[in-house]
Amino acid sequence: MDMDIKTEESKQIFLADNSQFFYTIKQVEIINILGTTVAVLDEYSITDSAGVNYKLYKTKKDGSWYDLTEANTGVAKSILLALKLKIDSQ
Repeated sequence: MDMDIKTEESKQIFLADNSQFFYTIKQVEIINILGTTVAVLDEYSITDSAGVNYKLYKTKKDGSWYDLTEANTGVAKSILLALKLKIDSQ
């Protein structure tokens, strides 16, 4: 069996305070308890210069951000908002 493996390019962004982040994007599906796909999202795996990891999710259909509370526990909401705004502006 052949599998098509796609490598993801790491992208770089800087916030207004010059903090540096790297991120990759992959598609993920949100599946309900019945096994039906509820949403297809872009998962942004983000790492800052100190090695802290963040996960952000954006809907494929309308480009809205989808917050999973368990994805970024203990992270300042201001950092997540700044990352979302910067990604949207690119």
